[in-house]
Amino acid sequence: RKRHTKQYAAMQHELREIKLFKERSKGYTTSAKEDTQREEDKLKEEQKRLEEERIQKEKEGALKERRKILLESLPEEPQSTGEGIITIALRIEDGRKGQRRFIHDTKIDVVFNWVDAMFEIERESIILTTMNGRQSFSYGED
Repeated sequence: RKRHTKQYAAMQHELREIKLFKERSKGYTTSAKEDTQREEDKLKEEQKRLEEERIQKEKEGALKERRKILLESLPEEPQSTGEGIITIALRIEDGRKGQRRFIHDTKIDVVFNWVDAMFEIERESIILTTMNGRQSFSYGED
């Protein structure tokens, strides 16, 4: 037995080295897979962000075009106050104010189009309320 001690120790050392090599190899493989996955996720996230930006730009472009069309389609503002002429004054939450005259039989949707085009607030999200608060109007109501 004594004569095999050195050989046994060498074999034990070799087994430990093999075990450590396997652990390192497994760790390297795992790390490489995680790096690849992280890069793929980053690429997907970048593509998603670019797609969202593209969609947002298209949406803004369409909104800008719609507002231009709405502004062009508004009826001419009557010149003076008189019979059949009403003045609508707005106070917007952010502090802006606006005022415009309309003929009394103008549909409420035209007023919403004016607010959308002039103040760049989407007409679908607007609720107009009278000064006394008794009546509220939303886009699409008749």
